[in-house]
Amino acid sequence: MIRSRSHSRAFTLIELLVVIAIIAILAAILFPVFSQAKEAAKKTQCLSNTKQIGTGLYLYVNDYDDSLPMANYPAPPAYVGPPWTVFSFHAGAGVAELAWADIVQPYIKNTKLFKCPSDNSGQALNAGVPVPGEPLSYALNYYFYRQPGGVARFALTGGSLSELTAPASKIFIAESASKANREIVRPDRFDGFERHTKGSNYVHADTHARFHPMPQWWKTIPSATWGNPDLAQNQPCPQWFPWLDSTDEKW
Repeated sequence: MIRSRSHSRAFTLIELLVVIAIIAILAAILFPVFSQAKEAAKKTQCLSNTKQIGTGLYLYVNDYDDSLPMANYPAPPAYVGPPWTVFSFHAGAGVAELAWADIVQPYIKNTKLFKCPSDNSGQALNAGVPVPGEPLSYALNYYFYRQPGGVARFALTGGSLSELTAPASKIFIAESASKANREIVRPDRFDGFERHTKGSNYVHADTHARFHPMPQWWKTIPSATWGNPDLAQNQPCPQWFPWLDSTDEKW
């Protein structure tokens, strides 16, 4: 009886190169898809953060007769503390005055929610030295604290929610960069406004959260205009200005 013997054959160099080329092509196709999926998950997590922050804000407002929180307590030496902030804010945890995030923290009980998973800007710096404390990826709307005619309510309150005619169309919390060390933002301080596929998540004054793309024309307006509420209110973005009745967000 003649028995056949099976012979194993090694891959040729050409075959190996073809397989490697196919793997490389598939990787080139799939990696962007995986990256987009990962970023989509981070965007969703950030939106979840802002929704929970909005819930905490809602509870705060109900406890304080419809008053929105101040951006931060007066800075030292006027503010002698404690309590001190637990966030990487101004001089930092255990040293600096309370930030708005500290003020609503008792209603949220989770400091990690104030860090956007896509915020890779790093720790805030003070004279080149990292500021201690939990990172802050969100900030309040500048125009709740700087109003037309030079009216400043920065150190006192964000105003009364009951004064707003269209709170669901007014931005109160926007994304920022943790490294920027800002408690208030406006359209020219757009460190975090393109964080998620050319847009970011916002908490409106009625405490609901939603995603918005960033209008690129914001970048074309001089900072001097955005820094002057009397001039800024003439820009076509009434969602930033609590004193305007318009609900047409134009974005």
